[in-house]
Amino acid sequence: MNNTILHGDGIKWYNEAKYWPIILPIVHFWKNAGYSSIIYIASISGIDTSLYEAAKLDGAGKMQQIFKITLPIIRPMIILMLLLSVSKIFNSDFGLFLQVPMNSGMLFSTTQTIDTYVYRSLMELNNVGMSSAASVFQSVIGFVLVMLSNYLVRRVDNESALF
Repeated sequence: MNNTILHGDGIKWYNEAKYWPIILPIVHFWKNAGYSSIIYIASISGIDTSLYEAAKLDGAGKMQQIFKITLPIIRPMIILMLLLSVSKIFNSDFGLFLQVPMNSGMLFSTTQTIDTYVYRSLMELNNVGMSSAASVFQSVIGFVLVMLSNYLVRRVDNESALF
């Protein structure tokens, strides 16, 4: 398909690092869209339908029902999912960053993350100290971000905070 559309040799996706900052987020969002949608659909299905019926009788349209009923009720779940996402900011999807580019050396400048660095320093360089330090750094920064995010959530809405 690549050769048919571009009439020629096409684009060598796995040989050029400039395409990977676009490819990796698309693959990541596509992979996590199902999980997130299941969580949100389960939250929405737990909303009492009588609230929507009452709003419809009062003359509320679909957009008003979304903004006045659905979003306020699932707000704690949205905040929880946001806090869980913040905790994973410094964690990369190891399989996505190591296996999708097939561990290509030409793409290290784009696909090197803390997780892949720890793996490569352990398996290829046999540098246990540096990989341990990188992992501890990653964990501490993630912990600080979760604590800071939870503090900000507690300042805005005390009941939606994790602790």
